[in-house]
Amino acid sequence: MKLRFFNVCFAMTLLFIGCAVLPALAQDQTKPAETSASVVAPQEDNFTYSPQGRRDPFEPLVTKEPVVAEVVKKVRPEVLKGPLEKYELKQFRLLAIIVVRGTPRAMVKAPDGKSYTVKVDDYIGMNGGLVTDIQTKIIDIDQNGMRIEKSPDRIVVEETGYDSVTGKQVIDYRYIVM
Repeated sequence: MKLRFFNVCFAMTLLFIGCAVLPALAQDQTKPAETSASVVAPQEDNFTYSPQGRRDPFEPLVTKEPVVAEVVKKVRPEVLKGPLEKYELKQFRLLAIIVVRGTPRAMVKAPDGKSYTVKVDDYIGMNGGLVTDIQTKIIDIDQNGMRIEKSPDRIVVEETGYDSVTGKQVIDYRYIVM
């Protein structure tokens, strides 16, 4: 059975090849033989390419000039840095806010377990953060007599950095809350 199937497939293949080859052979016999006089030799062109006044095709159409930023970062000397500048801001925990003679002070707990007193214009955090404000909790009473906390107790820290894309100075405000 397998042998008969193989023979049929082989015969069909020969038939298809014969159908494709015979018409091509018949066309070749019907064509007249070309004479050497009718063959035209290609002409030699002395063309030279001049790139003057044209753009380089391998250069991009839109060029992006790199932004060079002059970063002048204020770095405090290590000698002037205190114990509060050893840790990140998110590692501090606000313990209490004390207002003495109208001047607010805050007590924060550092990751080393020690507590420190902070006032406005103190440096805190590894990124040169400056305490700009110590805000106490503001509570308001709505029209129904319910107490509403408008802002929590928090320390406002201003960190100055530089945008890596534009090179401009960026001021970021972060908060240490209870």
